Amino acid sequence: QADWNFDITTCEPFQYTQYKDQQRYDWHVDNAFNQDDTRKLSFTILLSVLCINLMSAQKDKNWSERTNPLENQWVVGFGVNAINNSDAQFKDLSNSDHWAFAKIPFYVSAETTVASNLSVGATLSFNYFTEGKIYEGQTILGKDEGGNDAGYTAFDLALRYSFLKSKTFEPYLSVGTGVSHFGDYRTQENPAVTVEPINIFTLNAGLGMNIWFSATWGVNLNASGKWGVAKDYTNHSQASIGVLYSIK
Repeated sequence: QADWNFDITTCEPFQYTQYKDQQRYDWHVDNAFNQDDTRKLSFTILLSVLCINLMSAQKDKNWSERTNPLENQWVVGFGVNAINNSDAQFKDLSNSDHWAFAKIPFYVSAETTVASNLSVGATLSFNYFTEGKIYEGQTILGKDEGGNDAGYTAFDLALRYSFLKSKTFEPYLSVGTGVSHFGDYRTQENPAVTVEPINIFTLNAGLGMNIWFSATWGVNLNASGKWGVAKDYTNHSQASIGVLYSIK
């Protein structure tokens, strides 16, 4: 005789059992679920759903999208920069007195891809030459010593050619133009003379590398030389490091 027993008092696992003739069909309680078991089950289901969503998102936005100009149009950046206007050219590059890095040594940038290996970008930079910094062969007399700190502002446009596309490393060469402003200053050699501020038009060339940690975030390393084009000109160089964020 077969009969059913639906007197269920707890959540029980499903199971499959074969019965012999004349045996009673019944629900079996081998391992009843308690509240801890229910929480563990819920947590497992939640982790499974999150993993599935993460894999789906990674599939939808993968590494190839970053290097595809149709999928990834803009890259913005923010970081710090240092300016060398010591007039020493490539000598004593490790001398910290040759590099301005003070007050607001920041830059912001934006770049857009125009072809598979070409991009155009704009960068706005700020910095200050302070006490003891070498400026065109002379030493700045800083504000703290009765002189004046020479401010620096530059706006540059660049065309970049990436000669190696990979998931992580993206080295490039760049050429461009810009405008640099050097504020008024005094020197320790001639403390009574205030040098007037100057704006110069520059032709730029440089090299750098983007290092990508994901399809969205990366780091930029860059070094540029800037040659002044005018009767009163100054040649200088700039080095920078910053964070990149890729926008579709």
